[in-house]
Parts: sequence; structure tokens; C-alpha cells
Amino acid sequence: MRNLRVKFGNFTVVYLNGVILQNELEAFKELTAQLTRDTAVKHPVLSYWNMYEYLRSLLVAKAEADDHVIVILDALENFVRESSNAKQLLLYNLLDWLQEEGIKMGVLGITDDYNVVDNMEKRVRSRFSNLQIVIDRPSFVQIRQHLVHLLSLDQFPWDSHSDLRKPSAEYAASFSKSVSKLLLEQSKLLASLEFDYDIGKPQAFFVRLAAAVVYYIGVNKPIFTAQHFRLARHLLEQDHQLAVLETVTEHGIALLIGMGHLEVDDQRVFTLEMVYARWENFLRQHDMLAQLPTRGEAQKALENLLRLKLVKDAGDAFKIGRGGKGFMKQDFSGSLRPEFQAVHLNFAPRTLAGMLRNGSIKCSTLLKEWALNGS
Repeated sequence: MRNLRVKFGNFTVVYLNGVILQNELEAFKELTAQLTRDTAVKHPVLSYWNMYEYLRSLLVAKAEADDHVIVILDALENFVRESSNAKQLLLYNLLDWLQEEGIKMGVLGITDDYNVVDNMEKRVRSRFSNLQIVIDRPSFVQIRQHLVHLLSLDQFPWDSHSDLRKPSAEYAASFSKSVSKLLLEQSKLLASLEFDYDIGKPQAFFVRLAAAVVYYIGVNKPIFTAQHFRLARHLLEQDHQLAVLETVTEHGIALLIGMGHLEVDDQRVFTLEMVYARWENFLRQHDMLAQLPTRGEAQKALENLLRLKLVKDAGDAFKIGRGGKGFMKQDFSGSLRPEFQAVHLNFAPRTLAGMLRNGSIKCSTLLKEWALNGS
């Protein structure tokens, strides 16, 4: 963006992240807030149609002041969800405004989902320029070779680091042999790494994994083993969970806390109603029922947790939507009322409790009390 400003002059950048923003209404509000950041406008509560006109007027005013607007949609796939009931209003309006003469703007989507265009509604796709910049990942073979190079002691510039002691030739040979065996010969570890590649993990993930593996090299375990990689993977998963959990709202955190308590009580799958009842009971004990959201708000928070893959759909685990024996082989999970859809946690409850205890995740004092001491 700095280079663009040097070349073309000043312009306004609006950044919207599909992971952080739970729905399109929040995205519209964030768009409004960023467009009026310099004018300190106090925004009224607007309906969709009023917000549409208000945003359009802001863009027209920017254009009249010769100020171009670039809207960056990070994690674009979250604004174009194939299975969602959302009507892709944000994307539709942004692309529609691009065609108006009185508006000077551009829209840039960033995604690692190659199917994102296919998931666009027909009316959205018809307005999409289909101008794509595709950055191909290296092949898995290339990534393996790159990891071997990164972890090779022979490639390290020892002469440039006089403060580091160069290992013996015998140790360097044993070390290189262990690296080659792990990354170049067929094994369970290599199969798991290839699976990570196949599901779309970027090259940066494997580089971070290599850096984390080095952390576990020590006097007692000086040579690489598959165990080092397992420990490193666990470390990265914790970091990923923290990054995702930091984006969750208070309502989402409360649902996760309630699920954690249910799981501790040996309940592995749960419905929204079960968690909501647990939440309601805790607030009633503390005479704080006014803080309980509506079931609709709780349902939206649960849908966001599903999108973030913090919880996983367990379908009709309690057979609520099934009839007699003649229905046993049919899947009725799709026709279930949302509050009866079963889910389960994708991580251990102690992980969330630990993050709340050490302050990695921020939430209200009441929720923290519920997580650490309540049930």
C-alpha cells in the first residue's frame, strides 16, 4: 500500500476480516466506521436500507473529494459461504457500487480457498471481474527439500557467528542423517506432513514447524526424532487456537465455557439448549440474568464457533429428529431445529481455562469466574 501511495497518491484503505466479523451487518458497521474515522461521526442505529444509502453517500462524498477507496476483504471465503443462509449482501453491494460513475473504489479479496468464486451467488459472480492473482504453493517435494535445507547444519554460516560453537563433524553427520531419514524417507511422520499439505497448509506453516522443532533439541535428545515434530505440532496448534480464540466474542466464550463444564461432567456432545441452560443457571445463581443473551444471539455465536472450527457438528447425536426403526438409516440432522443440533468441542476444556487463567484471552470477570471456579 505504501508503494501504491507513492505512485498514485493518497487513498483510503478499508480492511475487513471475515474471521473477525461474525456477520454481514457487523461488516457494514465496520465499513462505516473506517470510512468516517477521520471525521469522528457518531453513527446512529441504522436499518439495512438506511445503512446502504448512508454508505453510498459516504463513498460518493469520498469520490467528490477525489479520494479513492480500496476495500480489502481478508478471508474472503467467510463472506462467500456456500452453506450459509446469508445472501452475500456485502459483496453484492460492494461490487454493485464499483459500476457507479459517482463512486471511485476498488475491492480486493484475499483467500486461500480456490473454490471461492464457485461459491459466489450468480448475481455476485456476474459483477465480479474475475481478475485473479494466484500464488501457487511449492510442491510437497519442494517443501520437503526446503525443510532439509533449513535444518541442515552444513548450510549454516558458522564463520559469521563466532559466538556459536560449531558442532563436530560426527554430530553434524548424525544430525543430517536424522533429518534426511525423517523428511525424505516414507514414514508416518511424512504421511502426516503430506496430509497437512493436501488440506491446504501454506509453506509458512512448515517453516514455523521446522523452527518449533529446533526448540526441542537438547542435550538429552540431540538428534531429530518424530517425537520432536509431534511436540512442535502441538505447540503450533496451541498458538493457532489462541489466535482464533482471541477473535471470539463474549457470547462465544461463554458457550465454550459451558461446553467445557459439560464435558468435564462426562457429556461429550451437547446441544445449544443444554449449554444455554447451564449458562442461565450460573447467571441466576449470581443474580445476573440480565446479562443472558437471547437464544437467537446465542445461536449466532454458536454458528461462529462452528465456522472457526472451535466446535464441530455432531448432527443428530441424540436422535431428536428420528422416528421409529424405519427411520434409523436416514440422516435428519439437516432438518433439525438449530437449538437441537449437537456439537462437540474441538479442543480440551483445560486449554481454554489455561488461556483465561494466564490472561491470553480477555473476557469479563464473571465469565472468568465461571470458567475457573463455577460449574
